Amino acid sequence: MKIKFVKMNGAGNDFIVIDNRENVLKDFDINHFVRMVCRRGKSVGADGLMLLERSNLADFRMRYFNSDGSEGEMCGNGARCIARFANYLNVAGQHMRFETIAGIHEAVVVGEEVRIMFPDLKVDEFKLFQRHDFGFGSVEYHFGTVGVPHVVIFRQDVESMRADLLLNWGRKIRYALDVFPKGTNVNFVEVAGSSRIIVRTYERGVENETLACGTGSIASSIVSFLIQAVEPPVSVKMRGGELKVGFERHENEFRNVYLQGDARIVAEGYILPDAWRE
Repeated sequence: MKIKFVKMNGAGNDFIVIDNRENVLKDFDINHFVRMVCRRGKSVGADGLMLLERSNLADFRMRYFNSDGSEGEMCGNGARCIARFANYLNVAGQHMRFETIAGIHEAVVVGEEVRIMFPDLKVDEFKLFQRHDFGFGSVEYHFGTVGVPHVVIFRQDVESMRADLLLNWGRKIRYALDVFPKGTNVNFVEVAGSSRIIVRTYERGVENETLACGTGSIASSIVSFLIQAVEPPVSVKMRGGELKVGFERHENEFRNVYLQGDARIVAEGYILPDAWRE
C-alpha cells in the first residue's frame, strides 16, 4: 500500500500534506501514522501532517496534526500551505474558505505566497504582564490565544539565544499545566524596529524549536503592538524566513487579522509501508 503526498513548507515550517477527500487513511490509526511518518531520519520527517478533507461548510476542511500525533486546533503556516495545495489540486480558486477546529478561515493565493485571514481577536483575551516561576526564577510573560495558546517573552538576545536555553525554558513553560492546562507554545521575541520583530518559537506538539510558527508570529506581533508600540503590518523574522502580520485595532477588538508568507510545494510522491513501521 502507498499513500500519495506532497511535502510543503512555509518559512521553513515543513509539512506532509495528504489529499484525504476519498478517505485514503480510513484503515489507519491516524495518530500513530502521523507519529511514524513525521520522524526525521527514519521516515519522511516533518513538523506536522495535514489532511485535506471534504467540508459541508467551506471549500474544504483542514485537519492538522503535530509531529507527536496530537491533533491541533490550527496552524498558521500549515494553513497557508494547505491553501496553496487546495489551489494546486483545483479544489479551490485563488480566494477560498476552509474549515478548521478553530473555525472558518479565508485565504488568498498570490503566486507562491498565501495570505490567511483570522477571526477577530478580543484585546482583553491577551493577558499581559503576568509573572510566574517556571523553575528558573520568576519571569514576566504575556499570554494570548490565536487558535492555539501562546506565551510571549521579550528578550534582547533572541537571535543569539542558546538553543539549549531556549529548549529548557520552552519545555518548562509548555508543561506548566498548573498555569496552562492544555499546554502552550512559547515565543521569545525581540523588537528590532518600529514594525519589525525577531521571533523564535518552542512549539507544543513538536516539542522542539521550529523554523517558523504562524500563529506565534501573530501572537507576538499583537503583544508587541500592545506593549512595545510596534505598528502593523509587522515584519516577523523567524529562523526559516520572513512573515508579515497585519491587523487593525477597533476599541476592544483586533480586526482584519492576517498572516502572509511563502508556501512552497517542494516534492510529491508516495509514502510506502516502511515509513510507518516501528
